[in-house]
Amino acid sequence: MMNFTMMTMATQTSRAKRLIKMLERVLKKDHLYNDEELKLIREQLKVARNELARIEEQTSKGFG
Repeated sequence: MMNFTMMTMATQTSRAKRLIKMLERVLKKDHLYNDEELKLIREQLKVARNELARIEEQTSKGFG
């Protein structure tokens, strides 16, 4: 059971990282989107970064 949980966490982390990279690339092409869409993209990027930080904090194997 533990292996499955750790594997699931790794999958979530890699998905979150890919999502963040994709959203950052989209923001670089801001001329393609209107102000409302850009605001939504920025909000989603913030949520994704917070979730990634939370997941990494839970799976951290540091001293502590």
